[in-house]
Amino acid sequence: MYSVYSKENRFIALIIVTLVLDSPGGSCSRASNHVSPMRNLSSAHGGLYLSAPGKIILFGEHAVVYGRTAIAGSIDLRTYVSLFTSADGRIYLSLPDLSVEKTWLLKDLLKAADRLAAEHPVEEDQPPSLELLVPIARKLSGSCEDQCGVQHLAILAFWYLLLGVAHRKRDILAVKATVRFKLPSCVGLGSSGAYCVCIATALLQTTGLIPSPSIVTDEDGSLTWEDQHLDMIRKWATAAESLIHGRASGLDAAVCTYGGVASFKPGTRIQHLRNLPDLRVILVNSKVERNTSRMVQTVKERLKKFPEVVEGIFTSIDAISREAAKILHRPPEENGEALDKLENGGHGTSVSDNDHHSLQPTRGGSVRSSTFSSYVAGGKRGSSVSAVSATSEKGELVDTFSKLNDLCRINNQLLIGLGVGHPKIDQICTTLARYGIHPKMTGAGGGGSVFAFLKPDTPQTLLDMISSELIKLGYEVWQPPLGGPGVIEHQRRPDLFQTPTSSSTCSTPASKHK
Repeated sequence: MYSVYSKENRFIALIIVTLVLDSPGGSCSRASNHVSPMRNLSSAHGGLYLSAPGKIILFGEHAVVYGRTAIAGSIDLRTYVSLFTSADGRIYLSLPDLSVEKTWLLKDLLKAADRLAAEHPVEEDQPPSLELLVPIARKLSGSCEDQCGVQHLAILAFWYLLLGVAHRKRDILAVKATVRFKLPSCVGLGSSGAYCVCIATALLQTTGLIPSPSIVTDEDGSLTWEDQHLDMIRKWATAAESLIHGRASGLDAAVCTYGGVASFKPGTRIQHLRNLPDLRVILVNSKVERNTSRMVQTVKERLKKFPEVVEGIFTSIDAISREAAKILHRPPEENGEALDKLENGGHGTSVSDNDHHSLQPTRGGSVRSSTFSSYVAGGKRGSSVSAVSATSEKGELVDTFSKLNDLCRINNQLLIGLGVGHPKIDQICTTLARYGIHPKMTGAGGGGSVFAFLKPDTPQTLLDMISSELIKLGYEVWQPPLGGPGVIEHQRRPDLFQTPTSSSTCSTPASKHK
């Protein structure tokens, strides 16, 4: 394993993508849809910095792989990437939180890209073929076929995406990517989906395959992309994530790309749930790492052994997800805000069999950027109410919690029936049940994390008591915001990335390309 920070006197130039400016004063307008070639220009900006959220599956995990409904939401535990261009002809990947520091030669990537271009034409509307690129990615990255640890899979996904962009843009420059995580890996919180979304977005943007983001979120002026570009990010990230998880539903990458809370069923359009009730969640990490592929295989084997029984479990989980979607979304006749169903013809992408590709049988759809922006600005139910209506709202909220609490309990028992439980998960559930809270595992199971909705007006002192008890048992506890922005470009350097010093190899920055 090679160190990114060599003693050689290397020159590292930052590269980022410029926004179109309305005036010398620097006010932003929507960026042009023109996609420029990769460039390395001087600028005072500190680098290309992107982030994507984690996610929790509220209802429907495992069943969604077999065509049933699932509901998932983004959580504000994010994955961050910084991207530079390297002037020394080397490609760098730094994953400090996974103890990965790797370098490769750019010329090896370019030779492989030239061979690919000569032998295989690019399919413009599809992500790169996994069957075609994965063997090449393994060889160039130095990963063996039998290596399946999280570090090796992260490297392989990076190289798959790197080869994909180089196949299309062979004037690609050497890059240095550094990824930092604010959420743990292998615990069902979407770290792999967020990682793939971040890497895909960074490489697509710096090579000019997607333009600069142009839609302002309410995250300190951070920007996100138009719907067609988010859809491209989702497709590439979903394909890359399938290298990590095997057969995946595409839900993780979709939520990490778009943010918010969404209902998803393979073969249909994603439905973005709007006007959500103001419910809080508690999230507990069991600290038991699980292997998603192994859990998916466990369910597959149980389905083969007891087909009628397991199909019945899938049907019940599907009913729970659909009922939860009704509870979470206020009907349009109450306040005029409808569930945002995507339409074809530029308003979204339906998830169909034609959207499938090698090793990735089911895929997500896309959500309009305008929908995303309005959700972030005010996706929760209104707060301007009279005293009488406030009392009514509180009663509705308590009723909503009660129903969701029961659905979580039922869904968790069904997941145990699929064979993906764990004693640590049972202990967390028993602990929270003493407080009238019924959590469920989120993600593949076999360890990982559980979440639960919190009863409205639960005193902070009680929450502190619950958290303290769980921490003493050896668990990790969060109360993250649910929903919120998907992948974004930051306009300033996140705190996770240290300021380069005068002795650092990261010296002269480059500009965003137009």
